[in-house]
Amino acid sequence: MNASDSEAATGVSTASLAAEPGRELEIKFKTDAAGLKLALRSELLSTGAADAPSRTLRSVYFDTPAGDLRKQRMVLRVRTIRASHVIGLKWAGPLADGPFSRGEIEVRAPGLDPDIALFDAEIAGEVSRIIDGRPLEQKFETRIRRRVRQLDLGRAQVEVAFDDGFIIAGDRKQPLTEVELELKGGEEGPLYELALQVAAALPLRLDMMSKAERGFMLAAGDRPMPVRAAALRYPEEATLDDAVEIVTASALGQFAANWPALTETRDPESIHQMRVALRRLRSALAFFNRALPCAEFELFRGEAKRIASAFGPARNWDAFLDLVEKGPLTHHPRDESFTALLTAAEDRRLAAYAIAQGVIADPATTRFVLNLRAFVARRAWRSGLSGAELPRLTEPAKRFAAETLERLHKRALKRGRGLLEMPPEERHQLRIALKNLRYAAEFFSVLFGGGAKSRPYIRAVAQLQDGLGAYNDEASAAQLLQDLDAAAGSQVAKASGVILGWCGRGAVIGDANLGKAWKSFKRTRLFWR
Repeated sequence: MNASDSEAATGVSTASLAAEPGRELEIKFKTDAAGLKLALRSELLSTGAADAPSRTLRSVYFDTPAGDLRKQRMVLRVRTIRASHVIGLKWAGPLADGPFSRGEIEVRAPGLDPDIALFDAEIAGEVSRIIDGRPLEQKFETRIRRRVRQLDLGRAQVEVAFDDGFIIAGDRKQPLTEVELELKGGEEGPLYELALQVAAALPLRLDMMSKAERGFMLAAGDRPMPVRAAALRYPEEATLDDAVEIVTASALGQFAANWPALTETRDPESIHQMRVALRRLRSALAFFNRALPCAEFELFRGEAKRIASAFGPARNWDAFLDLVEKGPLTHHPRDESFTALLTAAEDRRLAAYAIAQGVIADPATTRFVLNLRAFVARRAWRSGLSGAELPRLTEPAKRFAAETLERLHKRALKRGRGLLEMPPEERHQLRIALKNLRYAAEFFSVLFGGGAKSRPYIRAVAQLQDGLGAYNDEASAAQLLQDLDAAAGSQVAKASGVILGWCGRGAVIGDANLGKAWKSFKRTRLFWR
């Protein structure tokens, strides 16, 4: 099937236009002075375009004393370019919009005063509602030397900005060197293609943090926070074609949104949420590949599995330390054997996090994000469909969701028979089935009314899944203890024995709770029927 066939079938163009009012689509790379110099000389970022004269941009960012706009993921700034001023508002969209898209509006201003009345009535009213009469104060500013080029890529017009300067918050100062690619008109595809070429050819790293996010953290002395999956929103009369785009983009958005928390911190929740995002993505691609066979679905599933596997050791050590600190350590708080064991475990955790952070820095992970985002923007799953498969694109998403949930529910019931007598491998297979079922319920519950109607079912699946997860963590603890015993020997022997005993006792208690959770799951009403 060619592109024109798929467009006719769905009524939606495969060319996702980004030059929409109020939408900014921008891919940002961070680098250093040497990397910026190479980028300026690169033929990829010139294509015969001449540099506009360099400009010095001063941008002052405002919020209330309590940070009310930031809490709503909104940014208010006034930018000075030579003698003119522009007041701008940016806001984060849903994860399904992708990691590179934000809302944006700018209007001319007479000075540096952040006068929100300069926006149109709707925008001004929303900002007024959020700040609720509280004063706006300067939080930080950026001073950037910017050089700009306009590239005509045929099907897209892209602005390249080469930025070098500082973020300034009081007496704190942070250097900033970036290359930004912003779509000014045309299709999204060429923007991602250019970004892929740039990432392969130049010493630039994909950056998921905006200047505003870095500035607020510098001013407040805080750090990036992990990002959980958000509820999905579908258009009225959503089709299966719509669902593929929304669900896939949302899972990718959650994965990318957690990069800063992992690269800037070692927050255990960050790596957990990245693994959750990748599992959600793999599950979704499997659902959709069943209905709309597409080789790229499987390729992306494989890449997601590879990345998630590299994160596995860090997550295992996090779970182990959490089990020890909340369990047996509470009864042996000053025991030397526990001190030695925790020290050795923390060393391994840090080494595993270094590997995980290296995966984020790996150009292959950048390619994964950009390729998948381009795939979604083109709705490229349409291109390989046969004539017989084509009508499924316009099938109601609700029908597909009900069929998927029914199938996964029956699979979980079948795999859960004789749960308490199951060997570990069969319990693991049931846990995977429950994960897929839970993700599908979370993806599609809103199509059936969501909220109170679907919550009891999702909660029942989650409780059962969590019980099996605790069993898995306790089983994994024995393997990790072997590693620690081999390295530290007699120093950790006592603590190792106590932990094994604790896990054995926990397995007995856990099975009793697991049996109750299984009965609750089987009794819970199916919200899609």
